[in-house]
Amino acid sequence: MKKYIYCDSCKDETEHILLKDDMYQCQECSTVTRYVPEKEIEIRAIISSGSTSEVGKLNIKESETLEVGDEVIVEVNEGFKIGEVTSLELKNGKRSQIAEVRDVETVWLRDVGEVDVKLSLHKGAVTTPYEIHTSGETEFRVGEVLNIHGRKFRITRMKLINGKLLKKNGATARAKEIKRIYAMYEAR
Repeated sequence: MKKYIYCDSCKDETEHILLKDDMYQCQECSTVTRYVPEKEIEIRAIISSGSTSEVGKLNIKESETLEVGDEVIVEVNEGFKIGEVTSLELKNGKRSQIAEVRDVETVWLRDVGEVDVKLSLHKGAVTTPYEIHTSGETEFRVGEVLNIHGRKFRITRMKLINGKLLKKNGATARAKEIKRIYAMYEAR
């Protein structure tokens, strides 16, 4: 069995072959080294997409630390989702902003792979709510013109999840960071 392992002699990750048990030999310099892969543990993960949540699992190395704001891959029934950690529930029942993986009971996450971006579209005295489903990495810019149902709306400001308000022309944010976009109707 071949495996890529960091070799102390070569000072690089090189191809090693299994000799026996957990002993591997470097194919570059023939150095023999002991390698025991780090144990991974499975943690319950609850990932929310808009108003719906689903239970999944997170496989992560035992020595890792999780922190609110980290992005991780969560395994769910239909595959995988990218989630941002919003809360860590510890085995003692308390919540924490940061914790070692072995102390975590449940990881609460927000889906940032595919997100719904809320918009307030203003035309005169009328404000219409609207929602766009897009990749979390989609970038929006203050001053950008959006074409919605054949009408043009210019982004005037963006309220971010962290509470910040972007209103300077050219300021950008990714969809996963946005709480609401405000846009004004532009006559043709």
